[in-house]
Amino acid sequence: MSFGQSIALISFILSMGTIAVTYGVATAQQTAAICNPFIDGCTDITHTGMKGDAGFIFRGGMIAACAFFVVWWVNMRVWLTRYAGKIALNSMQFFGTLSALGLLVGTAVLIPEKDATRWAVHVKGANLFFQGMLVALTINYVLILKARNKGLSVPSFRMKTALMAILWFMFVAFAGVTVGIEMSQGKRIIEWWATLFIGLYFLSSYWDWQDIKLVHTSS
Repeated sequence: MSFGQSIALISFILSMGTIAVTYGVATAQQTAAICNPFIDGCTDITHTGMKGDAGFIFRGGMIAACAFFVVWWVNMRVWLTRYAGKIALNSMQFFGTLSALGLLVGTAVLIPEKDATRWAVHVKGANLFFQGMLVALTINYVLILKARNKGLSVPSFRMKTALMAILWFMFVAFAGVTVGIEMSQGKRIIEWWATLFIGLYFLSSYWDWQDIKLVHTSS
């Protein structure tokens, strides 16, 4: 497994795995309702990771995942360097990194006492993640499309195309993915699905990055 593949896999496992484990612990400790949140929307992701042991797992896991998101965008830039201009690559990496930092800050301010949580910071950070990530992924997809036409092999292209189509459909049909202190059932369902699709987009690069490795170059 190459370095690039490791980053893609860890980015997915840390983010989606943390959410899954958090929800499992929260339901076991009765701090979250038991349901299929992708269908029932009985709770949002935030409230599964606030109280009890689930809170520690959620904050630690998601903050670590954000660090790997940043590295993922660095890898993506390296992979596309030969096929894209500097301005486009800078824009892609800027919005990708900004969205990861938004999620990091939004997660870090969550504490078990709901009234003491800095909700304004959390909401802004979470929304920055979803909106910034959509911009970054859109730029990324366009650059990959152009690079593919120039000869770059993209084994996951069909998967990326499907994920982008779904994310944009959700954004247009449901007026974006917005996080709030109190969310409707529909918004909670959209949040769960959008998070999964973003995670799958990160994972899709596992099939593209077989040759991305860390190398030492002597000056």
